[in-house]
Amino acid sequence: MMTIQYIFKKTLTPLLLSFFVLTASSQSLTEYKGIWRGAFPLYNGEEIPFNFSVQEDSTGELSVYFLNGNESYFGGKLVKVKDSLQVWINQFDRIMTLGITKEKRWKGSWRRQSGDDAFPIYAEPNNAERFYWNDNSAPANIAGKYEVVFTNDSGKQVKAIGLFTQDKNTGGVTFLRPSGDSRYSFGRVQGNQFKFSLFIGYSPLMFTGSLEPDGSIKGVQQGLKTVQLIRAYKNESARLPDPSTLTKLKDFTAPIQFSLLNAKGKKISLDDSAYFNKPVILTIGGTWCPNCADEAIFLSDWYKNNKQRGIEIITAQFEVVNNFNYAKKTMTRFKEKFGIEYEQVFGGESNGNSVLQTFPFLNNFTGFPTTLFIRPDRTVQNIHAGFSGPATGLFYQQFKDSFNHHVNALLHKTHADEIEDWKRARVRALKATDGWLNLEGLFWLEEGKNTVGSGEKNNIIFPESKINAQSGYFFRKGDSVWLVPDANSAFVINGKRITQKTLIFSNPEDMVLVSSGSLQFNIIKRSEKIGIRLRDFQSKNLTQFKGISYFPTDSSWKIKAQFIKPAFKQHIIIKNALGQENPTELAGKIRFEYKGNFYTLDAISEGEYLLVVMGDNTSGISTYAAGRFLYIRKTDAEKDDFHIDFNMAYNPPCVFTPFATCPIPPPQNMLPFEVTAGEKMYEHH
Repeated sequence: MMTIQYIFKKTLTPLLLSFFVLTASSQSLTEYKGIWRGAFPLYNGEEIPFNFSVQEDSTGELSVYFLNGNESYFGGKLVKVKDSLQVWINQFDRIMTLGITKEKRWKGSWRRQSGDDAFPIYAEPNNAERFYWNDNSAPANIAGKYEVVFTNDSGKQVKAIGLFTQDKNTGGVTFLRPSGDSRYSFGRVQGNQFKFSLFIGYSPLMFTGSLEPDGSIKGVQQGLKTVQLIRAYKNESARLPDPSTLTKLKDFTAPIQFSLLNAKGKKISLDDSAYFNKPVILTIGGTWCPNCADEAIFLSDWYKNNKQRGIEIITAQFEVVNNFNYAKKTMTRFKEKFGIEYEQVFGGESNGNSVLQTFPFLNNFTGFPTTLFIRPDRTVQNIHAGFSGPATGLFYQQFKDSFNHHVNALLHKTHADEIEDWKRARVRALKATDGWLNLEGLFWLEEGKNTVGSGEKNNIIFPESKINAQSGYFFRKGDSVWLVPDANSAFVINGKRITQKTLIFSNPEDMVLVSSGSLQFNIIKRSEKIGIRLRDFQSKNLTQFKGISYFPTDSSWKIKAQFIKPAFKQHIIIKNALGQENPTELAGKIRFEYKGNFYTLDAISEGEYLLVVMGDNTSGISTYAAGRFLYIRKTDAEKDDFHIDFNMAYNPPCVFTPFATCPIPPPQNMLPFEVTAGEKMYEHH
């Protein structure tokens, strides 16, 4: 984990480096295969050495792997560019360049891909040495666990644990600070002296020192921009502060909230339907942070194996350049490298002040990464500062045990607690920015020009007093839509006012949100129809919302059931409130027993959920006349102990807005008894 002060300068050259990659056959690059020795020369005449291997992959391309002891860390593809070799280290937005020469030593640089923040390097092919050292005296035994104090040039001290390993005259050290670990290093031990270094494409470090007569260690941590003194005493009982005590909330009883953009420009919030009534793990990191990369390896695999339990992860990435387009690039690369299936959002610039501005509910911030365990009611159960990665051995196992302990606690609750969480999540979802209460209109676009404003002569009429009488027009051509604003309009996209013709729709997966005052809209596509979905964040439905009435929670309405998938593909007819019939594929039947009789409900598929549109003898009396919905996770329905819980039966969207068209229960889903559980009739309907 990187501490806040250990971050690169925050600049971005406006002119991106352009280059032409010359096509080279795998045969012409074969001569570069093997192990190399590289080094960063330092101002004091010393160097930070590192090793990398060039290997041919299954496609015939060459890849570079940085070597630190037994670890082989993928750096990037090796390409030949005119008279040089380049390694694009995309994970850290860096590039390593070496000039091709017949000399033993090749010279080059390591810099940002934008071209700045460059440092000289040199490398030697076919050289597996790490440190050149003439001392051949027998190595002292420095292996073990140490209590460590780091002191920087301003006198600030940080306590750590040093895990020294040794095999004869080779070895390494991992330093574990409260903010995280230094990962793997490798080097040599000669006499009572040691020299270790580490480099994976970002922030090279070197640790040098000596074993003193009293068994303590004196040494130095040397980076490209920083130097810290090391003082260590052997102590197998050395401990660090509990990581759950380091980062605090301003109010542990208050629910938290945030809304940040993902790489596609979509705002992600805890109120989104994807997180409905689910606990969420929020990690605060950065794609530049090596410990965050180790954490991503763990989380990516963990999420794939555990998401079916009903828990989600969001990573807020704070980047070295405070620019969304830059973050879009780095987050996309990070996702691809680590196979991330959960959401990443852009938090801002990679420093503590930026984190506290983005998440004002935090009282302090220790460093990257930091993990928050958030309950379904959006209060925080625990905050874990730092990440102890695989290089820390037992500490890594302790982290995984602690992580799973907190997750299990998030997921374990009584039935009554579960229903209360569901109710709170239900209200949050209705009131969310993408909820039903703020929906104010749905307008279908004709081909060509569609004028917009509050005036009656417009093709698209927005609410009066919310927008100018004439504000411009939408232009549709096939599946693409442009917004052409008038000079006096105030349309905003991503915080910037638009003043000229702007493409706002061409791909349904890339949502563009346009705002004007309290109004917000986006383009949607339904079959061949393309329209505008309009929201008003000051709508009367939202501001005058007084809550939902429920039947008392009753565990007897949580009934053992069986989910039966059809033996062959079947369709059922689902009608909507307009009388339209929609043939819909049957996902399966839910069979259950009530008062000695067996009943079935047809379910259709909606993403990771089953949707049941049902009615009963309360419909039109104490509940909505057109029935209620039940959403059931598919993974839950496939369990042996599956129960259908009617306490979660809820009103369809058309109860809350006239701009939703809801399905009505098919005849086979009308239960011949009263289901006195779940939501009652909404009083304002």
